[in-house]
Parts: sequence; C-alpha cells; structure tokens
Amino acid sequence: MAGLPPFELFSLISNVLLAVLTATTKSEFCGSYFEAHVDHALVGHVMGRSTVTSDFECLQKCIRKISCKSCNVHLNGTYTSRICELKNQTQHMKSSDLMRKEGSTYYGIVQHMLQVSCNPGFHEDNTTKNVTSSHEGSLAPVLGWNSSLPAQSCKHIRDVGGSKGNGEYWIDPGSSGNPLKVYCDMTTDEGGWLLIYNVIIDNSRPPTSLDVETSYTGINRYKNGKMVISPDGLRQLRKNFSFTQLRFHCRKQYHGRTFHVKTAANSSGQAVVRFFSGDTDVFPEACGSFEKLQGDNSELASRCAEWGKEKNAYYVGKWGHEGHKELHINSAFILSTYHWITSPDHDRWECDDVLAKHMSNGDFWKIYVR
Repeated sequence: MAGLPPFELFSLISNVLLAVLTATTKSEFCGSYFEAHVDHALVGHVMGRSTVTSDFECLQKCIRKISCKSCNVHLNGTYTSRICELKNQTQHMKSSDLMRKEGSTYYGIVQHMLQVSCNPGFHEDNTTKNVTSSHEGSLAPVLGWNSSLPAQSCKHIRDVGGSKGNGEYWIDPGSSGNPLKVYCDMTTDEGGWLLIYNVIIDNSRPPTSLDVETSYTGINRYKNGKMVISPDGLRQLRKNFSFTQLRFHCRKQYHGRTFHVKTAANSSGQAVVRFFSGDTDVFPEACGSFEKLQGDNSELASRCAEWGKEKNAYYVGKWGHEGHKELHINSAFILSTYHWITSPDHDRWECDDVLAKHMSNGDFWKIYVR
C-alpha cells in the first residue's frame, strides 16, 4: 500500500471508512471520509509527529485519536518511510494555513451525510454525547470502544485519546484475538487504570468465597464483586503488557477511613510491582515506594515504617507478609492494628483496621494497574 499514488490511496481509504461506518444497523447517523490534497500541507496545529511506513498508517493514527481532525504525510527521503503529523484543525477550519508543499499530502476528515440525519450527539468539535459502543455520531471507530478494535490496556486507550470516562472498554493485552471487556478508571490521577481486583460488600454481607483468577483473562468478571487476581495471573498480565504501577483503594464506612495509594514512579515503586508480579522474592521497602491519593486518610499509609513481616520479624517497613504473595492477604499491614485483607476462609474483611466485623453496604477493596 505504501507504493500507491496518494489520490488512489485516498479513494481506497475513503471506501474503507465508509464501509465501516455504514455497517451499523442504525437508521440515522453521520459518517465521514478523508479528503486529500496532494502536494499540500496544513501548516501548524501539530499535536503529534512520528515516522510511518505508509499514508494509511498515518490515517490509522488519526482515526484512533479522538482529537485528531487531519494529518500531513511528508516523504522522508525514501519511498519506504514517511513523516506523519497529526493535526487538531482541518483546512476548512484554517483555510489560510493550507499551503503548497511538494512531496506532502494533506488528509482531512470531512463529515458526510450517509442517511437521513446526523446523530444529535455529534458536535463540530469532534466530540460526542451519549456515544454507544457502535460509535453512532462519531467520526471513526475508536480504539477500545468495541471488541473489533481492542486496545492493549486502559492506559493505551487514554494515551491515544479514546477515553469516554470511567466504565467498560475492550482490551486484548496479549493480542490473542480474544478481547476482554474490562473496567477502566479514566479519571483518577489522570486515568488509564485497569481494574484487576474488585471485592464489594453487598447488603452488608461479604462474599462467601472469592474468585481467585489464575489467568489474567478472568479480570473481565469484575462485576461479580468477588474477583481477585492470583500471583500467576498478575505475572501473566505483566508479560502481556508492561504495567509500571499498582494502585490500592479500599474504604469502610463504619470507621470512616480510606486507604488509597499508588506505587511511585521510581525504583522503589518498581520494586513493589516486580514483587507482586513474581519477578523477585525480595520484600520491597514500603516508605518512599508509594504516594497517597485523593481521599486517603488511613493510618496504614501514614505509618509505612511499621509495615510487614520478614524473616519471622514484624514492623520491618516492607510490603507483603512472609509466606504469602497474594494481593488479597495482607499485601500491606501493621501487625494487629491496620490491615488490607479479604479472606472468606478466615472471615476477615479489613481495610485499615483489624478483626472488625462491622461492614456496610458498598464497602470495597479495589486494585488497579497502569
């Protein structure tokens, strides 16, 4: 495809995009196509630049980024390499900025009426309201919004501009061809968090058992309120996409405290990720390895020097509990005072407390990766 003349390539891409959009069963919606101006470029308004092997690859990048409205493709000295510039304006918005430039091709997204009328959620600034997974009203398929175009992770969706807020998205971390519908937190701490552990108290009663997922694919069962990932599952997930952070969040209404921290973007934080992912057996230092997040008022996060058990000694200032590597059994704790634990076998459901039997509807324990 890299060898196609720009005008022929434009015609092919237009047909592909229109075929994708007209495949829905809705009777009213907008479609779109790319218009092309050979030996022209839109000056300025650059939101990203990269090297690509074809015009089509550049157009794919634009399609997958919601804020992208056009792109320039420049020859890069050879016919096997091109420079791709993504733009947040079109030549119709900034007509004076479309300039002649030999060896470049401008591609701009143009709204096109396919049937009766445009979806009322469509806006000229390329945003949508009430967008469904079939993308009615959007200009092009969005990465992670349905099973036919899964992302690698929640962070991947966020990074390409595909966030539509907290909720369900489709990912395929291992590129297996079997995408998963998962929950992504796209608002906390700049978003991009994938939920891998979700225990919720329903009707003030804890689950009678946990679903300990030994394969990462089990994270799509987060809705059952008793999903936790095993060390093997977490190790497998990290092999498929290299997440660098963990985030712990629990809350119990009875004592009014919340534990909410993320591992830091430093070597100490990385040590925590490596430990729980099974890359090392070295218990990671607690202090300096995490940052408090919004809402944290826990004793546990304030007393990191007292965490853990190692070599049969307590108060060692480390993550984890000797003899356990499971996230749900004292991944962070201070002996006999403040614990993170969800264990039906021992009837222990503790969030910054110990042996507390009082639970309220909606109390929760959640862990995310990013």
